[in-house]
Amino acid sequence: MLLFTSGATAIADEPTAESSITATPTPEAPTAPVIAEYNGQTINLAESWEGAASCTELPNGEVHCYDSDAEALTDPELPAETRAETSKAPTADAASAPPDNCVADYWCLYMDSGYSGRLLRLYSDGKKDLSEWGCRDKLSSVYYWVGRYSINYGDAKITDLRSWPVEDRVRSLDPPHGWKSFRNMDYPGGGNWDNKVDIFEVRRA
Repeated sequence: MLLFTSGATAIADEPTAESSITATPTPEAPTAPVIAEYNGQTINLAESWEGAASCTELPNGEVHCYDSDAEALTDPELPAETRAETSKAPTADAASAPPDNCVADYWCLYMDSGYSGRLLRLYSDGKKDLSEWGCRDKLSSVYYWVGRYSINYGDAKITDLRSWPVEDRVRSLDPPHGWKSFRNMDYPGGGNWDNKVDIFEVRRA
């Protein structure tokens, strides 16, 4: 689904954690909700995931949501090459093993730390307004599983949109590996990146 900015050094007092004061979308830039397929119906992710445990953005542009990891990993719309690469993952006790619910060639975005909680798998290049996916200011950990380097290497950029005159907070995520807890990622002005990401940008090489 990279970054390394340290907080300001305190001279006398410890810096106060800077909270996420997200810029309010303007009428000229309305939210464009992502419509996904889930249990034979279509759902608006911006409104609700309707109980789905995870959702996957497929290479064909469709978005499918699932109740279980088994459904996600065996989705026939997931490219055969991706499923084959995923099956080659190291054993669960190996230090290099990716989370077992992540998928090769995907950025896996988790709503809880430790690669847990609701999961969004992103594939396509470009900026994703997480409000359209129903997970703005909810991101807590990320893993990027680089399966086929020739087509899927690159990085990502996370942004916390701020209201003027405060500048947006931006940080890069450089793979291949994961960020198990955004609480361990310093945020400019103090605090950390947990539950602050508004825009997730996939930048494929």
